Amino acid sequence: MMKLEKEIKVSHQVDVVLQILADPGFTIPRIFPNINRIKVDGEKFEADGKVVLSSYHLTGRVFPGYNEVKYVFDYDNDKGGVLKISKVNENVIRITLEYDSSLIARIGTFILNSNLNKLEKNINEDIRLERIKRKI
Repeated sequence: MMKLEKEIKVSHQVDVVLQILADPGFTIPRIFPNINRIKVDGEKFEADGKVVLSSYHLTGRVFPGYNEVKYVFDYDNDKGGVLKISKVNENVIRITLEYDSSLIARIGTFILNSNLNKLEKNINEDIRLERIKRKI
């Protein structure tokens, strides 16, 4: 198993941030590269993405908890991983992505890291806009 971890400072209440990050339609395209289709059905989701010439398919389920949101996913129907977003304190969340190393061969740590950095840079504005949209 491979693991990526990043702590991100947020300017919104962590409870609200976790509530929004518990939506696969919001979170999956921000973590995984080049998602061109996502279908959410309650707690289940399916997504298709493409990196360079390689396509991939994710299926999974989200488990929202009190101080943590956990996504359990499979990609290409046989390998899996876990994405955990947890509250560190009132201003910080920790994103942990654990996955089978063959995902690296397909997507690459560099791209996943780049997406986490982009999420860190844009999270407060993205959450602000999402709060307006959802009236939270």
